[in-house]
Amino acid sequence: MPKAIRQIRVEGNIAYVPLTLGYVAVIDAADVPLVEGLNWFAHPVGRTVYARCTSGRKKVYLHRFIMQPEDDMSVDHISGDGLDCRRSNMRAAQHRQNIRNQRLRATSTSGFKGVGWHKASGKWRADIRLDGKSKYLGLFLTPEDAHL
Repeated sequence: MPKAIRQIRVEGNIAYVPLTLGYVAVIDAADVPLVEGLNWFAHPVGRTVYARCTSGRKKVYLHRFIMQPEDDMSVDHISGDGLDCRRSNMRAAQHRQNIRNQRLRATSTSGFKGVGWHKASGKWRADIRLDGKSKYLGLFLTPEDAHL
């Protein structure tokens, strides 16, 4: 006996896709015909949760299902919320562009991207990464100065 398909709730221009684990994904109401008829599941990846389903033997992410990017492209959630799959919150991006939009790492000691403690000098070190290359920016007395 096939499992019941969880029903999508539409409110105005927004639709809510129920997932497992108590999560809900948000999509544009116009995309409901594209995604209905499938059971979508919550798929935690680190500190982010995504919506995913299985179609045949293939695992499909909701954001890629909606955006249909080229195989070599990523889909970037502008807000950082992996469950906000409205087209206005997503863009096709190269992997290196997508990485620039990552949130601050949980292990950050400074509270800023690209700023870390330099133990040997007892100062805050600033680095920036562009096109796969790291550029040293200097040592600073405070993490705020290093961030600037």
